[in-house]
Amino acid sequence: MSTICLVAFVIMVAVSDMHSRRIPNWLTVGAASLGLGTSVMVGGPWTALASLAGLAVGLAVFLPFYLARGFSAGDVKAVAAIGAFVGPKGALLAAAWILLVGSIAGIALLIGLGGSAAVRALRDRWLTRVCILVATGAAPGIEPAPTDPARHRFPYGLAIAGGTFACLIWS
Repeated sequence: MSTICLVAFVIMVAVSDMHSRRIPNWLTVGAASLGLGTSVMVGGPWTALASLAGLAVGLAVFLPFYLARGFSAGDVKAVAAIGAFVGPKGALLAAAWILLVGSIAGIALLIGLGGSAAVRALRDRWLTRVCILVATGAAPGIEPAPTDPARHRFPYGLAIAGGTFACLIWS
């Protein structure tokens, strides 16, 4: 039952993100609550603790990317909600798959829109941000040039769904 709810959730995440470029709070908070609730119904308080740990792991893994302005808050909350369904080990595996799928999709999009020069420009921008973060403790927002293909952001909800599906298949 919880797997069906998780699949439905990530499909809704992908559709919402593609349609409005947002993952709404009602969806992420509702899914996290459902993940916690189903864990209590299935296994009692111990599985509820595992569900809470999964939520925390999902949040912890994606929070640094949000702080570095790489992901939106909705992306982070969606991965935390996934963790509530799959527990801490599953949250780490799902996060790894989501990052892998997102990286491949992002690089493919960049190459399709601007070739290898676009990928190099993105790399240079992120290296600059990391250097500034290490030196100052603040992650600056470095905007791409108006003609840079990196301005075309793809809805990361697709990567969240794809990575979650890969995680479920792998498990």
